[in-house]
Order: sequence, then C-alpha cells, then structure tokens
Amino acid sequence: MTPVLGLCHKVVELDKKKRSDSEYIAFEFHTKKISLFGIDSDILFEIHKFPYPIQQLITDEFCAVEGRIENGKPCQVLCHLTAIVFFFCQYLLLCRHIFYEHVHGSTRLLTNEAWLRFQQMFEEASFDIYMHRELIEIRRPQRIEAEKAMESRHLVVNELIEQIRDVYWQVEKKGNFTQTNAFVQEFNVHLEHVLNKNNGMLV
Repeated sequence: MTPVLGLCHKVVELDKKKRSDSEYIAFEFHTKKISLFGIDSDILFEIHKFPYPIQQLITDEFCAVEGRIENGKPCQVLCHLTAIVFFFCQYLLLCRHIFYEHVHGSTRLLTNEAWLRFQQMFEEASFDIYMHRELIEIRRPQRIEAEKAMESRHLVVNELIEQIRDVYWQVEKKGNFTQTNAFVQEFNVHLEHVLNKNNGMLV
C-alpha cells in the first residue's frame, strides 16, 4: 500500500468515526432520559419529553427550588406562566419560580396544556428557535383599520419592552452593581417623565 493510499484510508476511517459519533449524539439528544431523585414522577415524565440538553436545564431549575427554600430566599408569586427572570427570558423555559409556585404555591401552573406549550417549541426547529426571536402579527380577514392600528401599537410597545428587558439583563449579567443601579435609575427617570407627561390622558 502506497503512503498516499494509506493516508486516504485513514481519512475515510476518521470520517466514518465522526459520522458514527454524530449519529450517536443525535440519538441521545432525542432519546436519552435524565434521572433525578426526589422529583415527582408526573413532572419527570413530562420533562423526559424534552431533548436531553433541555432536560438538564429544566431539572437544574427544579433542584434550585429546594435550594432557595433552604436558604430562606423567596420566589415570585405567579398566577401565570411568565416570570420576569433571566433564565425564563433567555431560554423561554420553565424556571425555578414556576416550579416553586406549582409545587409549593397556591396555583397549579403546569397543566397538560402548559407542558405541551413548552414541549412543542422544539418539535419543528429544535434549537434554531433561539437563533431569531420576534413578535409575529397574525393577520385576520376583514379587520377594520382601527383594529390594525391598535395591534400595531401593541407590537411596538411589546418590542420596546423586550429590548429594554434584554439590555437590562446584559447589564445585570456583568455583575457590576454600580452600573446596573445607574441603568435602572436612568430608565426610571425617563419612564417617570413619559408617565407624568401622559398622566392627563389617563384621567
């Protein structure tokens, strides 16, 4: 066997190994189930319907609930499946605050429909859902112009709130208390100006 032919064989074998490794990882991504002690079997059953990396993220948040309780840290009181916290805003997934309310609070947030809503996020696009997030306007036939204009304003306001939230978490993530506090104070000044200016319209 010539050196060139031997090198070709090595390249082919390496390619086969890479393909095999890739297929195994893809198989685990969709089929591997995480195991966790001390979690309700019904909750674990629903968690197993997510891709394996997402299972790891969610169970970490579930375990953090007991940690917060042991440290005497309070959680947000929720009545719906939205939490203004970094994990939820970044991953759009169940966070420790949702689990806390469901397990220890007064509202059973995780209904079958709620689980399905989160699980369906990955059915079509997998992790590509994190590549691009935007608000989408669903068009309905025969809407009057006033309704269109109102919905357009709602979209603009929602987008502004989303942008502000993203910038805040970027600043907060740096861990600089002075910088974060300055951002909140500056935002508060501008917000108060807008609210005071338009306060007469609300009367």
